[in-house]
Amino acid sequence: MRLFRIALVLAACALRLVRAEVSAEASLSATQVGAGEPFQLTVQVTSDEKPDNLPWPQVDGLDHFTVAKNTGNSHSTQTTIINGKISNRNLYIVNFTYTLTAQKPGVYQLGPIKYAYKTYERTLGSANVTVVKQEAGLTGQPSLSKKSAYVGEQLLYNLRIIPSQGVQQINLPQDLQKLIGEKFWFQRLDKNVEAKMVKVNGQNVRVFDVRIVLFPLLAGKAELAGIPVEYQQVSRTQKRRSGSMFDMFDDEFFGGGNVVNMTAMAEAISMDVLPLPGSAPADFTGSVGEYNLSAVVDKTALPSGDAVTMTVTIHGDGEPKTITKPKLPDLGQFEVFEPEVSANSAIQGSTLITTKTFKYVMVPHRRGEYTLNPVTFTYFDPARKAYAEAKSQPITLSVSAGKEIEGSPNRVMSQREIADIGSDIRHIKSGYALRNENDFIYKRPWFWLLFPPTPVAFAMLLMARSRSRRLATDAILKRKTLAGPQLKRRLKEAGDALKQRDARGFYKALSQAVVGFASDKLNVEFRGLTLDDGQAKLRERKVSEASITEYAKVLQACDFGQFGGGERDEKAWKEALMSAENLLRMLDREL
Repeated sequence: MRLFRIALVLAACALRLVRAEVSAEASLSATQVGAGEPFQLTVQVTSDEKPDNLPWPQVDGLDHFTVAKNTGNSHSTQTTIINGKISNRNLYIVNFTYTLTAQKPGVYQLGPIKYAYKTYERTLGSANVTVVKQEAGLTGQPSLSKKSAYVGEQLLYNLRIIPSQGVQQINLPQDLQKLIGEKFWFQRLDKNVEAKMVKVNGQNVRVFDVRIVLFPLLAGKAELAGIPVEYQQVSRTQKRRSGSMFDMFDDEFFGGGNVVNMTAMAEAISMDVLPLPGSAPADFTGSVGEYNLSAVVDKTALPSGDAVTMTVTIHGDGEPKTITKPKLPDLGQFEVFEPEVSANSAIQGSTLITTKTFKYVMVPHRRGEYTLNPVTFTYFDPARKAYAEAKSQPITLSVSAGKEIEGSPNRVMSQREIADIGSDIRHIKSGYALRNENDFIYKRPWFWLLFPPTPVAFAMLLMARSRSRRLATDAILKRKTLAGPQLKRRLKEAGDALKQRDARGFYKALSQAVVGFASDKLNVEFRGLTLDDGQAKLRERKVSEASITEYAKVLQACDFGQFGGGERDEKAWKEALMSAENLLRMLDREL
């Protein structure tokens, strides 16, 4: 009996499979189109079962066209009456639509077109599409300010768009970085592109200029791919007049005609990117362009122990992120705090100019007359083809008698220490006499005779105190010691950005984690260095080639993620995070 029931179930399933009907048919919106004019190939699949994850058709001959794909679903009910009996049948329809555009004239075959789903498999035929030469509704004239430039040098890419009569709307692709490529960092100069009148062949012509600032990232041959420009053009057709009063609405004045979506492709441009000379100064951080530097103080006379603010401003046309902290002169009689940094980029004509400001708080330890030597910033000048130095004028400070400060005068304090000191100062009230630390009882030798501590605890206390003093005076040791905590903080920032699905923030934090860890471990500032220079620094410290290669791979992925609209799915982000963590473990072992 049980076997009989199983047989009935299997028979019912088989009957359902037999009754399930699938059909497919293909259609073309046009068989003759103009170059750059899109048309549609639609494959319609109908089934009486609700389809799940239907496969796309197989279409030969698509390599002659640019292709955009989308699907659409619909549902209908079919009613039949047989011998007075009414039956309803549900039909599920899926349209697979290919939007195709050919840029070159010719006759192209689409097909064979095949569709297969479960037991259904059919060949839906082939068709010839004739693409005729068509006068483009607009022309794109790309140009570069230079065909040969150094790594990091600013270039101007200008795409001049000249529309013809009848063009209604012009659109650029949303993700330009994918077209420009990962070899460039770029920024649009104009958010909104406005039409203007210029002289072309002696005639006034309406044009649109799309201006983009480019900074080459890698030396070698680089190609800027052609940028597709989408536009809508009104196609005027001659119609026979019927004598009706409504014929006038077919006139151009009333917007008569068909609006056609078209695409014009600007030509590709190739250029040579030159490497920077190898004889870079030690304090060079990768800035290429023309720079000037100024330094001013908020006061020129003050008592010792008081604070003076020195504002250093760097102004130039290099890549914004390569402008790093300037080199300060010897400030042996001053306590120098970490600077407050601000930056701003603005457009001046056809150039992107970046201004970066560093505000240093300095406290003089002793009275006297001080002449501070110039503050300097090293960069590469492509006009002179040599490394150069922007410098400020010397500064004179007159320090009168005041509160003398003991201790190491040349230590640079962190923002955290500044905040801690500031909170301490707020709670000190006048009227209280502060005792000398050496007068405290626990500083007296006889005090410790009253409490015989265990030798181990006393030794640990001495070691801790000795290490604390070393950290306070040895900046290199302190930086290496804090490398681990700093790395955890940056990786946490990357993890937070990952949770918020912030692609740019994720890759930025990941890049800072890798670059910051290498900088802290080697006490060499990697921030702002070119990739080649960073790899050279690692080779100097005998880092393995495997680690150096992985270092370049991770940073290139981070740069592309920040500036090139890289992978945006969570799986790719997690893979990038895993690669960075593996690299950091390798660097930790080798450094």
